[in-house]
Amino acid sequence: MRIFDLLSKLLMDDDTKRDFQAEGRELSGFRGLLMVFSGHFRHLTLYNLLGVLAGAAFLASTLNPWWHATVIGGAFVGTGRTLDAFAFFLSHNIPPEGWRFIIETPLPASVVLVCGLLGYFLIVLWGATSAGKKGMLFVASGGLLMLIYTAGFFGTVFFACYRIGGTPLGEFPLEATFPVTVEPRFLPSYYYAIGAGVACLLSSFIHGIFTIKLHRKKKSDLVGTA
Repeated sequence: MRIFDLLSKLLMDDDTKRDFQAEGRELSGFRGLLMVFSGHFRHLTLYNLLGVLAGAAFLASTLNPWWHATVIGGAFVGTGRTLDAFAFFLSHNIPPEGWRFIIETPLPASVVLVCGLLGYFLIVLWGATSAGKKGMLFVASGGLLMLIYTAGFFGTVFFACYRIGGTPLGEFPLEATFPVTVEPRFLPSYYYAIGAGVACLLSSFIHGIFTIKLHRKKKSDLVGTA
């Protein structure tokens, strides 16, 4: 299928391309895509350790909430009503009468968001193990996507607060069944995610300067270099 051919061309690194050209092998269809993957990991080398670490840090930040709000006042005094917005879902203990003030993430949407977050890391990982300009572009693209995601998260929280007359930072009053005060704030994990995205993007400028070989040379390779 054409889609597999396009993916093969997109993902193929320079070393794998040279190997296949030397062997006279043609890539087509799903089998060709599998050959690209096997060829990529045949001579696995890490060209951007910082990018991988930044990508892992971004993923780790999503395990903690990025934004938190405490609802106080009225019947909520001492009851600990809170909202915790993770990168892909909202956790809260607000009673049913307050649900009209919040926006929940449907389960299918959460699954899609998780797949996207994992995809960003895989893009960075593939780029970090690819030499040359293509690897650099993959890492930079992964870092940029992370930053776009954090910006989108801010926009989502801003909209959710704006629709009830508040802001994502600083307390604001809310007229619900009874008057309450909402105290929202972004958590350190959100700023860690932004920092990880920036670090990943900037790491593309030093791509390939320091390399770590993660494969062993075959005996045939050693004989050929002797």
